[in-house]
Amino acid sequence: MKEKGPLDSQGEEFRNRHLRRADWRYLLVNPRPARSVCFSNGLLAQAVQTVSTKWFSPGKVSPGECDLAVAANPSRTTLLSAWQALRPGGEFYGEWYSPLVGGAQGVRQRLEAAGFTDVACYWPWPIPGISAALFWLPLEAPQAVRYFLSSRPRSAHPAASLSRAALQILWSFAWRTRLLAPVCAIARKPVGDISPSGSHATTSSLQQEILARWSSWGFSGTPSQLDWLLWTGGKRSINKVVGYVFPPGEDQPRMVVKLPRSPESLPGLAHEVEILQALQSKETAAVAHLPKVLFVQEWGGMPALCETAVPGQPLYTFLRQDNFHELAISVTDWLASLAAGEPLRPRNIWWNKIVEPALDDFMQSFASVLDTSVPPACRSLLERLGDLPRVCEHRDCSPWNLLLTSAGELAVLDWESAELDGLPGLDLAYFLTYLAFFVDEAKQTSQMLEAYRRAADPATPTGRVQAECQRRYADRTGLDPATLRPLRLLAWLIHSRSEYHHLAADTGGIPQPAALRSSLFYNLMLEELVHE
Repeated sequence: MKEKGPLDSQGEEFRNRHLRRADWRYLLVNPRPARSVCFSNGLLAQAVQTVSTKWFSPGKVSPGECDLAVAANPSRTTLLSAWQALRPGGEFYGEWYSPLVGGAQGVRQRLEAAGFTDVACYWPWPIPGISAALFWLPLEAPQAVRYFLSSRPRSAHPAASLSRAALQILWSFAWRTRLLAPVCAIARKPVGDISPSGSHATTSSLQQEILARWSSWGFSGTPSQLDWLLWTGGKRSINKVVGYVFPPGEDQPRMVVKLPRSPESLPGLAHEVEILQALQSKETAAVAHLPKVLFVQEWGGMPALCETAVPGQPLYTFLRQDNFHELAISVTDWLASLAAGEPLRPRNIWWNKIVEPALDDFMQSFASVLDTSVPPACRSLLERLGDLPRVCEHRDCSPWNLLLTSAGELAVLDWESAELDGLPGLDLAYFLTYLAFFVDEAKQTSQMLEAYRRAADPATPTGRVQAECQRRYADRTGLDPATLRPLRLLAWLIHSRSEYHHLAADTGGIPQPAALRSSLFYNLMLEELVHE
C-alpha cells in the first residue's frame, strides 16, 4: 500500500496532465475514492494515484479492500480480479480502445458477465492517454448525444462547417454499427447477491440531491434518473469540469453542475455563487440572461455548484465581417446598461481598492523587464481618472463567454472573476479587444498586437466599430470619452495579474524575463503608453 503523493510540489504541466487523465472520476459515485487499485501502468495508473487517498498495486490488494478498480483494455481475467478487489458497492472504471469490442453493448456484456451491475458507457474524445479528453458522451442517452453534436460551434468557414458535418455523420455511423471507439464504462460490484435498483447515474449523493429538489425549481415530472454529459475543457488544472444534466428523453439540459478539478478552483467557484446570487436579486434587463444558482453541495470533499442551463451558441461562432458591427453594438449596450442609474463615486473611494493594488502588483511582477519610464507614465495616465460610477465588472467579457440564444438574445456565462464593486469601461475594453482578435483571426501575441493597433485606427473596419462602440458607451453611461483610455490601461494592469500567475505556475517559480516580455497584457499596456 502506498500513500498518494502531493501535487503541490509539482509544476502545472504535471498537475494538469495527471488530473485531466482522471477526469472520468466525475462519472463515479464518489470522485474522491478512498482506496483504489489500477490494473494498468503509465499515466492512467499515476492519475489514479493522484485522485485517490490510498492506492494499491494489483499484487498487493486484499479481496474486498478497494472502493475503485481501474483497467484499460481489460481481459476477462482482469475483470474478475477487479471484481474481487472491490468491496460490495465498489466501482469499476474501464477503457476499451478497439472497435472490435462491439461498442457499448459489447462492453456491457463483458462487465455483466464478470458480475458487475449498473453499467454506464461513455465515449470520450479526444482519446484519453493520447490527449486530454474534452467531453464524455453518455452512449445510452441518445438525446444528450444529439444535443452535443448539434451544439458544436458553427463556423463561417466552409472547411470548418464541413468538418463539423463529417463528425456527426461518422459518429452516427460508428455508433449504429457498434464500431465506436474508445468506449469507457463505469460499473458497480453489487451489494450482496442482489443488484441495486435504478441506474448507476442516480446513485451519487449529488444527483440524488438534484432529484430531491427537482419539483422545488418548478420542473415538472420528477425523473427517476438523470443522464450526465461531461465537459472537461480548458487548458489548466484550475479549469473546472462541467456536467450537463438531462432528464431521460429530453434533448436540452435543464442545468449544469460546475465541479472543481483542484483546490485552487474553489475561490473562483465560491465567488461565482456570490456574484450570481447578488445579480439575481436585481430585477433589471441588464442581468436577464444569466445562469441562476440552484444549490451548492459538497461532493467528494469539494463543493459542486448547480446552476440553470443557459442555451445558446458562443458569440465567436457567429462572427463574420458582415455582422460583427451588430454584435459589438449589442454587447456594448448591455455593458452600458450595467452602469445605468449608478451615481458617481468620489475617486478616493475606489482608487486604493482597485487602482493602487493593480499598479503595485504589476510593478512588482514585471519589474525585471520594465523600463524606468513605464511606472511614472502609467501613474500619469491613470491620474486622469476622476469620479466614476460603481459597475459590476464581468472581467472575462469575451466572445467565448457570451452566447446568443435561439431568440437572438445575449446571455453571459462564467462570472467567477467578476467584481461587484468595479469600474466602468474595463469590460468594454476587454470585449472590443478580443472581438478584434477574433475578427482578424489573430492567435499569436504578435498577430494580436497588430490587430490591436488596427482596432485603434478608425480608418480600419475594426477601428470604426471600436470607435462607434466607445462613443455609444460614453453617451449611454455619461462618461467623458477621454476617460476610456486610462480605463483601458487599467484593464490591462488588472488582467496582467492573472497572466503572471499562470506564467509562474507554468515555470514552478518566478517567470523568466523572456516569458514576461511575451505577455499579452504587458504588451497591450505598453501600446497604451506609446502616445503618452
